[in-house]
Amino acid sequence: MSFSIFTYNTLFNKAINNIRPILKKHKPDILCLQEVSTDDDNLKKIEKMGLKLADYGNSFIRFGKFYGVATFYNPKKFTHLESNVLYPGSNIIEVLFTLLQVILGYKKPKTFLKTDLKDRGSKKVISVCNIHLYVVGSNSLRIRHVKQALKLIKTPHPLILTGDFNYFPYQRRRLENFMKKNGFTEATREISQTIKFTPNTTETYSFIQKLSLKLVGSILNNLKIDYIFYRKMKLVNTKRIEAMFSDHFPIISTFKI
Repeated sequence: MSFSIFTYNTLFNKAINNIRPILKKHKPDILCLQEVSTDDDNLKKIEKMGLKLADYGNSFIRFGKFYGVATFYNPKKFTHLESNVLYPGSNIIEVLFTLLQVILGYKKPKTFLKTDLKDRGSKKVISVCNIHLYVVGSNSLRIRHVKQALKLIKTPHPLILTGDFNYFPYQRRRLENFMKKNGFTEATREISQTIKFTPNTTETYSFIQKLSLKLVGSILNNLKIDYIFYRKMKLVNTKRIEAMFSDHFPIISTFKI
């Protein structure tokens, strides 16, 4: 059994109008989107591109619209078994970061959407967790959230964790050790940059947000915050797709079980 998985932060749904030719070219079996509009019309528009919605989880409201994560799959390849939005707990440090998010205008809570899919041919089951973590927060807090999510998942099946981790480059070794301890390998290891700020992708940001992004960009030329981690399967290949319809690059990986 082989399959491909595609992850993409769509920048408040901005990339959706340009995603059809990318999906047609790469034909992913599983599509994990972050910062996607979760209204019915938008989700149905994506389904018309040949993929079926497994489920979605709302993360935040912006200008009266709901945005979150959504996972789609190829119905000719998989059968959808179940999906669950996971809710890792909070602590006092997280509350303080939430206040800072409000000040900076990044009001996006952590989101985990776990989906189980069964391959129609081999009948093997895989679990996929579509992730979007805090923009404003510490790397320690992000690892804590992933750790809590893994306790909630408890799946015996091959598992993929993918999405926008917002994990900044410092303490990279800590992330590697944590994932290795939990049996994961990074499919995106050879990719050094997954996000790029351009005038086109920052036009809707506030002055404070643009200033903070400029500061980050001046310190970190190659910023990588999108990941694909896997366990109990074999990686065939991973590549970054050179499309800048968002401030993130799409990533696709192919696996065998």
